[in-house]
Amino acid sequence: MAHLIKMKFPVVPVFILILFTCVVSAIWFISPSDKNTGPKTWSAFIYNHGYDSGKYKKTDNFDSYETCRDFAREQSAFYDDVPWECGSMCQFDTRKQGFQCKEMKNER
Repeated sequence: MAHLIKMKFPVVPVFILILFTCVVSAIWFISPSDKNTGPKTWSAFIYNHGYDSGKYKKTDNFDSYETCRDFAREQSAFYDDVPWECGSMCQFDTRKQGFQCKEMKNER
């Protein structure tokens, strides 16, 4: 006669696998990396108190690096040739308390 072997359903490993899948999915959906929220725009950062001061004047919505650069050069000259940079697709980072840009340039 054949003996029937009862197998227990592995509740704990399945629960852990489902929990792990949920955590990984949440982290993946929340992470901001590589999310393009709109057209590529440039922002000018004019460091009129010096580069390391943390104070700057920011002007947004330039269509190209060249227009941002020209504006930044004019502002830099107005403030006695202070440092400047142009950044593309900048967003405020609450963790770092500052703007983070996909790309920063300063080609004089």
